[in-house]
Amino acid sequence: MSSIYKRKRNGKEDGYVMYSTYAFDPLKNKKRYYNITIGKLGPTLSWDDCKKQKKELDRMFKAKEGGKKEMNLKTAIETYIAFKSSKNTSLKQSSKKLTIYHLNKFNTTLSNRYGAGIMIKHIDIKILAWYYALRTKELKQSSMEVHRRIIDSFFEWTKN
Repeated sequence: MSSIYKRKRNGKEDGYVMYSTYAFDPLKNKKRYYNITIGKLGPTLSWDDCKKQKKELDRMFKAKEGGKKEMNLKTAIETYIAFKSSKNTSLKQSSKKLTIYHLNKFNTTLSNRYGAGIMIKHIDIKILAWYYALRTKELKQSSMEVHRRIIDSFFEWTKN
């Protein structure tokens, strides 16, 4: 699915090695082609070095292959906030700050109980019920509605 090749310009190889793959882009929420320049072959970079670099890049893209469900919670929250900021240019600073606060609170609470590496696919209805019951005790009714709306919006984004 991925490959490395020597780049050609005007029909001639110019010495640069390229890496290309077709992988999931979480910001655009779809798959796309990635073309990455590894470097120029020479005394400091050999073809074997390029193969090692390809393995590292494959490992990085393999983590992203499953899409949003394969992300850990912290990465998914950071990606969601970047996606929401890029999608809504009219998003108020206070709304962004409120969203970040509630999602970070969700992340810290779940990370404390289930570990920092919890993935989106492992969060089920039982975990959410436990979390909402815990937060209902801590928040007023109006704050809880806002909190639930933000968390539900985040999970809708992870499903799509």
